[in-house]
Amino acid sequence: MKIKYFLQLIILFLGIFWITPSFASISSEESTIWANNKGEEILNILTSKNTSKKISALDKIMSEDIDLDHAAQFVVGKYWRQMSDEQKKRYIPLFKRYAHSLYKNYPLNINKGDITFEVNKVIIDKGIANIFCTIYISTLEQNVTESSKGGIKVSFIVTKKNNHLLLRDLKIEESSLLLSFRERFYKMIHEDSDDEIDWFLEDFEAMVEDNEYQNDQNLYIQKFSC
Repeated sequence: MKIKYFLQLIILFLGIFWITPSFASISSEESTIWANNKGEEILNILTSKNTSKKISALDKIMSEDIDLDHAAQFVVGKYWRQMSDEQKKRYIPLFKRYAHSLYKNYPLNINKGDITFEVNKVIIDKGIANIFCTIYISTLEQNVTESSKGGIKVSFIVTKKNNHLLLRDLKIEESSLLLSFRERFYKMIHEDSDDEIDWFLEDFEAMVEDNEYQNDQNLYIQKFSC
């Protein structure tokens, strides 16, 4: 698995979009524990050889650790206010299907020990935890750039909602992913759909269905190639 695939996978699973809950108190200790436990959980899932259980476990993380309702609203930004109630009701389930379908396009298999990580420090600021980590990809040195030697620097911005920790943003090598999906959706709405929400929804639905179909085909091929 090439380094870019791993980074994209990190984006898909841990790159949570902007969330706007009432922030509860969060400590450095619980943030560190959360980061270590969640990281180990995802790595254990990715090293599993049972594809069905792996997909089920990753879908569970997608549903429970990502606030997809807030994500859906954030990525369309100003266009959210332009949507009618009917358009919003159509869009939000589509976005959730999109999120679940997107990660399945990427390689989901790694060998145990290929990837390790460490939590370097945690800074608490106004009820938000900034968790700074280093990710090491031991078997991919030939793909590592000079700037990434010695590990890839990743930071997670974590909030607490209903006693559950959620990621608010993710940065890889100081590059924030918070706006990357908004830029993608703005392009789909403005450039590809001429700011027409209904046109966007039609194209978006077709994209989601195509992703889901391709994922089903890939899983079918994997099932009979084992």
